[in-house]
Amino acid sequence: MDRIQEIYESYGDITRKVGIEKIQKRFMDLNQSYVDFVNSENIVDKVTINSFMLIHAIMDYFTDISRLKDFHKIDYTNSYKTMAYEISWLLRRKPIQVLVDYQEELVYINEKFVLSYAVNFITSNKESVRYQDLSEIRRQCFNGFMESFYYHLKFRNCSAQSLELALLSFEAGITLNPNL
Repeated sequence: MDRIQEIYESYGDITRKVGIEKIQKRFMDLNQSYVDFVNSENIVDKVTINSFMLIHAIMDYFTDISRLKDFHKIDYTNSYKTMAYEISWLLRRKPIQVLVDYQEELVYINEKFVLSYAVNFITSNKESVRYQDLSEIRRQCFNGFMESFYYHLKFRNCSAQSLELALLSFEAGITLNPNL
């Protein structure tokens, strides 16, 4: 915990502007999301969640959002922009650290987490959007988008702007025609 306190001090302006409580809440929520993901993937003994990298990602996220708000003279950002900036830093910092060698399925484990985290964000307020209830054509579209998004996360430069567009596109795709 001493190391995290040092990080708060090195990001002093942001810590004062955002508040330690808000930063700590974001850390706890994200850390829990990582723990849940690692458990669901059954890889607890193969990876660790690096708190140092996670807090850096969070502080970098708050720094970017703060600059964005200052530049545009706004008080709030939309949830898609917030998510895009957050996941762009999670992709850069890679908080999940692999502990074992020669596990090909773990090479892109951080990208897989971001994919599941982003999909959860998009579908969390959509009671009617459940994968098992989609028609066959919508399921194919959904799977195609997920494969393309995962590919993008793994092999492309994931700026916050490109991620925001991807999230908005996904949202548009799942709500355009609910009768399919």
